[in-house]
Formats: sequence, structure tokens, C-alpha cells
Amino acid sequence: MRWANSSVKRERYPVPTVDEVLQDLNNSKYFSKLDLNSAYHQIELDPESRDITTFAKHKGLYGCKRLMFVSCASEMYQKILQQVLQECEEAHNILDDIIVHGETEEKHDGQFERAVQVLYQKGLTFNRDKCQYKMSHLEIMEHMEHGI
Repeated sequence: MRWANSSVKRERYPVPTVDEVLQDLNNSKYFSKLDLNSAYHQIELDPESRDITTFAKHKGLYGCKRLMFVSCASEMYQKILQQVLQECEEAHNILDDIIVHGETEEKHDGQFERAVQVLYQKGLTFNRDKCQYKMSHLEIMEHMEHGI
């Protein structure tokens, strides 16, 4: 991917810090964490962008149709996921973790339903084995947020 990395124009999209996400979770007592299947690979590249991922094998030329681990993949993924989740008030992502939260069980459940619906409408699929539902505390990158 060296050639692809040298060809990609970086957007420099900010990835929120854990502290910023934790601030948004204040007063929440219910948390769910959603995990997307092969997160980056669910993001389809524009046909115009696929040429830079071309590589040669003994049977011919191949190119990627999905986002790969290029230098700016995390920024691109963050931007796309934030755009998808902008309709969901109490859903945030930090890299590949999607956090849904609420002050009450009813608010959490409503926000959770909305987030799942929006993600599903965009064609994104979940790794159900890694999803965690309606927890009283949440661990994000070794930080703990407690609800009561």
C-alpha cells in the first residue's frame, strides 16, 4: 500500500479523544457498544479511487473495492461513521467502537433502536458476538464510565 499511501490526499479529519467521548456520556446510566463486521472493509471505495490500489499478481492486475489500511483509513472511517450517526443524538463513535447511551432505560432503548436502524439502512452489518447491550458501565480503551 506504499504507492496508495503516497497517492492519497489526506483530509485530516479529527478522531475524538476518549475524554471527549466520555464527556458526552455524562449523566448516562445505560450503555451499549456496537461492533461492525470488518469495520473498514464495509466502506466501499469510489470507482475513481480504486486505481491507486491496483497491484500485480501472477494471474493479472487486482484492485481493492473496499477501504484498506491506508495511512488515512482511520480518519476516513471516522468521518463516514460520524456522518452516518449524525441523526442519532446519543450515539457516538471512536474509531470502530459505536457507543449508544441514555439517562434512562427508555431513552437508551429508543436511541439504540434508531442507531441500529440508521446503520442497517446504510448497509452496515454487526459482529453480534462483540456487541454489548444495555450495560450499567462501559469500558472504552481502558477508561471506565459508570452509570448508576
